[in-house]
Amino acid sequence: MNKETAKTLLSFHSGRNDDINNPKWKNGFLGSLRPFCGELIESNFFEVMECLRVLKDDLSKPMVDKNVVSDIIAITYFTRCWIDPEGMLGSNHLLSDDQTKHLVAWADIIDYCFMCLLNGAEEEAFSLYYDYLDGKLDASREHADQGLYRDAEDVVIDMRDKYGL
Repeated sequence: MNKETAKTLLSFHSGRNDDINNPKWKNGFLGSLRPFCGELIESNFFEVMECLRVLKDDLSKPMVDKNVVSDIIAITYFTRCWIDPEGMLGSNHLLSDDQTKHLVAWADIIDYCFMCLLNGAEEEAFSLYYDYLDGKLDASREHADQGLYRDAEDVVIDMRDKYGL
């Protein structure tokens, strides 16, 4: 995968690509959640992480492509909004607890990697992802000691408390 392909794929995964007739738009990370067909597509998560790997040098530079930033933020932000108990997936009870934990885990891993890359911490950036791949982080179990994969409701409550919502 080259950098241009990575950028294009991220635009599909975020739903920000104008080519809405492309199957990748409908079946990408966010597209597969609306409407939700009952199954998570883990390969979308892997592809987003591969895009970050390909773009890692660009993300560590002082000037970063605004579209890449928008795509990553859209993927993690809307995932969290939609799994919120008042969000479209949460309020309609479309996700199992296990699916919710996976989506929270994926969003956490993507955010952590992205934040590390933006701060030049390339060696640390993919650590959670590698742990996930190695089975050291299992999204189907609670990992309270790591602060990851908590119930979506706990995440939302923490955010509301933090920001006085």
